[in-house]
Amino acid sequence: MRLSGWMVVVGVMSLVGSVRGDTDQPRDQFHTYTSAGWSITEAENFRFCRRGRWNVDAKVIRAVESLRCELATAWLAEPAPGRWKPKCDIVLHTTAAAYLAAVPGGDKTVGSSLIDLAAGRVVRRRIDIRADQPGWFRAALGHELTHVVLADRFTDGRLPAWADEGMAVLADSAAKQEAHRRDLHVARSSRRTFRLVELFALAGYPAAERQAAFYGQSASLVRYLVSRGTREQFVRFVGAADKEGFDSAVRDIYGLRGVSDLERHWLQYASASGKLAGLDSPHRP
Repeated sequence: MRLSGWMVVVGVMSLVGSVRGDTDQPRDQFHTYTSAGWSITEAENFRFCRRGRWNVDAKVIRAVESLRCELATAWLAEPAPGRWKPKCDIVLHTTAAAYLAAVPGGDKTVGSSLIDLAAGRVVRRRIDIRADQPGWFRAALGHELTHVVLADRFTDGRLPAWADEGMAVLADSAAKQEAHRRDLHVARSSRRTFRLVELFALAGYPAAERQAAFYGQSASLVRYLVSRGTREQFVRFVGAADKEGFDSAVRDIYGLRGVSDLERHWLQYASASGKLAGLDSPHRP
């Protein structure tokens, strides 16, 4: 779940900024302090903020720092991404009420990212996680961290929602990705998927009744295009489409004849994927 620019009702953002600022922290080192009831652990690129006794240890910190590098390498071809300034705040909520206070309307989510841009740079990075949920790291962090990593490339804020969410879904668990495949199957069976020209023209997210189809189709389309090349190539495709249009970008990056040709190939891929998963659907969008 990606949000940008909404007012956060939990005061941890101003808290950590005023207490410590953005001091550099050497790799594999961290320190913890408390302020106003918050326990804050600072690492090289992250600040972990939580209340109560919930602990953040070296294993968690190393895993998050490593995941950041893996995502930057895969999508941005940056094996050694620069340090984040500002750091990314990861707020670990130990109750559903605390999470929903920070993420209004997020009752069906377990994670949310907040990215603010100004003058062509990222000025705020934040991820809220329902840490009361078992397996929160695998269930939510990879998805939300993908959004934050991608913001470093699209500092103009012009990353389309379908591409942003489709890429993030590839960091989800196998079970969650399978749920999106089922949603796509249901949408195709009921003819509620998007034509690609419609999907590419979306400004933001669709209406609530088409959200399941949107996520399922976006994930499938990104997975298909990545299978034709690399993840970094897909990011270049999105950038080229913004400048030149989708027909031109499809021809230049993937060697297809345009969006209609891409749609034909993707439908074949989606149908074959559905058959392999036992979710065969003969319908077209």
